[in-house]
Amino acid sequence: MGKNNLLVFSTILLFGLFACSNPQNANDYANQHMGKHNKQSSKTDLVEVKKTVWGQLSAEQKEWVNGTWEDGDVSKITLNQNMIIHLDDQSYQGKEVYLIDYPTKNTGMPNNMIVYADLETLDYIGNGLVD
Repeated sequence: MGKNNLLVFSTILLFGLFACSNPQNANDYANQHMGKHNKQSSKTDLVEVKKTVWGQLSAEQKEWVNGTWEDGDVSKITLNQNMIIHLDDQSYQGKEVYLIDYPTKNTGMPNNMIVYADLETLDYIGNGLVD
């Protein structure tokens, strides 16, 4: 009899927890606080950004990517000196730029390559540090 009561109580408690949870709020929270970058909305712009920047990468960089230009994820970010390797043009410091995140063939971590590009000209700025 005690086991049956415990089972019924546990089941009711479990249903109560499911009923009180709101997955939409959880998704909203994740989108606001877990995302590192502001995602671009226009697919046409994203394709243009990815193609143009890909064309400026060296053959060595392209070989390191696991895929093609289509596999990059584009977002915008404000660039600071702790985010890029050898930032020669200091005018980009504190400015919003495109970030293109490519998957790499590296089986260990990190397994991505970050590339920065100018928002207006789409010129390649440099590679980002990955963690």
